[in-house]
Amino acid sequence: MAISLDSKPTKDLETIVANCVRLNRTDDPVFAAANAVLALRLTGEYNMEKTIKAIVKRGKLRSFLCYKDIADASGLNWVKSRRGVMAHLEALSFHAAGKGWPMLSAIVVNKDKIETGEMTAENLKVFLEGVREAGREVDIDDVAFMKREQQRVFIWCREDH
Repeated sequence: MAISLDSKPTKDLETIVANCVRLNRTDDPVFAAANAVLALRLTGEYNMEKTIKAIVKRGKLRSFLCYKDIADASGLNWVKSRRGVMAHLEALSFHAAGKGWPMLSAIVVNKDKIETGEMTAENLKVFLEGVREAGREVDIDDVAFMKREQQRVFIWCREDH
């Protein structure tokens, strides 16, 4: 009888996800299931599908989103949910990596950077940590990588999904 991933401690789920990334098995259904349960625990009410739809909608227009836009997509009150947005975007990085997509969170920036797509030093650091933890290699300068991923997201958003 299989044990439900829902009953596993968070630490065990993190280990499963990390092992799948390390072994390059992000296409394994266990990775997707463990990552989904982990994302829900870490990010609360944020909805992955709604986040992806919001990113695709804006990405088709080659425009950026702010963190509050991610909360709005899930119908959440930004003041109450803002602490979970970075964990949600990290889970999105794992999800995107597992599907072979670009790092969708690359086009999510601070509200005051929405016109340019720039990231603050802290936001860039968190974005790159999520990229690396999801098993992606940052093979060029950090800012150049972020900009390349943003362009990859814009191209990807125009494709059929």
